[in-house]
Amino acid sequence: MAMQRSDGADYSEIVPNERRRKLLYAAMQVIAKHDLQTITMDQIALEAGVTRVTLYREFGSRGTLIEAVAAFRLMLFDEVFFASTDLEASFASVVERYLIESIRVLRSNPISRRWAGGGMKFLHPGSLIHRVATATWSPVHARYSANIRTCDGDPVEQLAHWLIVLQYSLGRMVVETECDDQSVMAMVRQFVLPAFAKV
Repeated sequence: MAMQRSDGADYSEIVPNERRRKLLYAAMQVIAKHDLQTITMDQIALEAGVTRVTLYREFGSRGTLIEAVAAFRLMLFDEVFFASTDLEASFASVVERYLIESIRVLRSNPISRRWAGGGMKFLHPGSLIHRVATATWSPVHARYSANIRTCDGDPVEQLAHWLIVLQYSLGRMVVETECDDQSVMAMVRQFVLPAFAKV
């Protein structure tokens, strides 16, 4: 896994080492088979072929492990997405495609569907997921900064925060209402993209 993408996103401080990656993949396997709220460290340890103590030493708590899995999945998604994205397109096109691809992954992946049914507590600024999103969107913001509306504060962190909240919110809506891709795209174009573009 690259520590820095060709577009400049730097994951050097958040990319998991090989041992941690093995544990994260094991946790993903357990999450794919069981309800997110009921999985245990024992189930994950069994899947990973390690002891529960090893998991606690590595992650500290079940919640931290679950957050690390979500951040790792986001990082993998972002790497694949930006490897196939033309950053010469407009900012609105990049955001629209990002959100739509997120929804398509959610529809086809049981782990993603389970995340969308959970809470938003892992999305707060400073969280691992937020740090992944900030690393991802930093070079994008640099490319399009003249075209992005922001408030006071760090504009890259704001952009990252709102995009992960949107990603989660749209995902949850899709899971709960089963709306089709055309409806999601219409909402993104009508309500989401105008909120980011400068007038």
